[in-house]
Amino acid sequence: MYKEIENGEEDIIMHEDKILNNSFNTGETEYTPFSGVMKVDDMVYSFYEDQLSDNLTDVRIVKELNETIYEIFENSIYFEKYKIPRRVDKSDMIKMYYFFKDILKKKNIYTTSQIFIGFAEFFQINYNLLYIEVSIEDKEELLKEMHIHNGIKSLSKTKKLF
Repeated sequence: MYKEIENGEEDIIMHEDKILNNSFNTGETEYTPFSGVMKVDDMVYSFYEDQLSDNLTDVRIVKELNETIYEIFENSIYFEKYKIPRRVDKSDMIKMYYFFKDILKKKNIYTTSQIFIGFAEFFQINYNLLYIEVSIEDKEELLKEMHIHNGIKSLSKTKKLF
């Protein structure tokens, strides 16, 4: 791309565009990396929220799960009672959890921990309150999934009884 001139200096060869009749350089270009912070305007943030996260797949799964829970909720017997957002009765909480869990598990898309978190977030239930109420089998499954995906077995000081 460089052409030697008689006095020893290098000159960049310029090519001419046949259509627009202008010249351009096809040589090596040194780019400086962009190191600034990019911000997305709040008005359009919801369009890019999943793409700006650390794990695109998890965000999309959570979004899809939330939409699925709402569809199930609309067609459930609990819709009339809880369509106006209010605190879920403690007596209904565990029945609702297993109602939603059974339907979502049949789809075979979501893990138990995703269903647990999605249900708690959707109905704004404290994780600890819900965890206390679920069965021992569900607690064990939640702990296994947390260990597999997050490696938290080292943090918990539990031992298997049998």
